[in-house]
Order: sequence, then structure tokens, then C-alpha cells
Amino acid sequence: MIRVIEEHNLLTGYRFVIVEYVLVGLLLGLLVAWYAVVGRWLDAAVWLGMTVNCAIIAVLAGAQLRGGVADFGTLPFRSRAFRQEVLPAHPALLRRTTALILATFTPFALALLVLAETLRDGLFARGAGGDGRARVSPLSRD
Repeated sequence: MIRVIEEHNLLTGYRFVIVEYVLVGLLLGLLVAWYAVVGRWLDAAVWLGMTVNCAIIAVLAGAQLRGGVADFGTLPFRSRAFRQEVLPAHPALLRRTTALILATFTPFALALLVLAETLRDGLFARGAGGDGRARVSPLSRD
């Protein structure tokens, strides 16, 4: 898997990958904190795992950048000649990149959907007694 990530970083651009995965990791870190605050430790642990995954990808890109190996960056992919020259040398690139995106961003998209639904339903819905306690789960017995 490290080889797949390093190839992705090389072809996408180290700086872009670092910024991308640090930002996603920070957003996921906010979800970790929120779930920890409301006491949903299992959910916090799941999101923490995804945050660590983003950190690993960013750290690998940083190591590649410091290693002095030149990356292609994102701009050359806009050139047809570059795509015709480089992409045939990496026939599995599309499949591997798709797997990497699905592994990293699908859980992030699901987190955003869960957060949106939570906010839509009212993060601090009034209970039957009007006590104003936060509703953690529709299945809770509070």
C-alpha cells in the first residue's frame, strides 16, 4: 500500500497532497473531538483512525518531498502530451487512485452526511421534559 500511496503522491504533487490530506485530517479531527465530547467513544475512535490515515499519507508525501525526488505536480496532467507519455508507464494508476480516494474520502463524505443530519434534526433538541439536554442518539433511553 505504501508503494501505491507514494506513486499517487509522485504523480499528484507532494505539496498538493500534503495540503489536501492535512486539511481533510483537520476536519476529521474536529469530528473526533465532537464525538469525544458527546461521549460516543466508538465513533470517535473510528474517526481518529481516518485522521491518522490522512496524517500518514501527508507524512509520506513530506518524506518524498524532503528526499529530493521531483514530482510531476498537478499541472502537467492538463497537457495531452504529458498524459500520453506518463500514463502508459503507470497502467494501474487510475485503479489505484480510485481505491485510495474511496478508502480515504468515502468515510469523510459519510461523516459530513451524518453531521448534516445531526444538525438538521437539532443538535440540542428539547426533551419531553424541556430540560434542554443534548440528544446523542434517537435510541438512547434518556
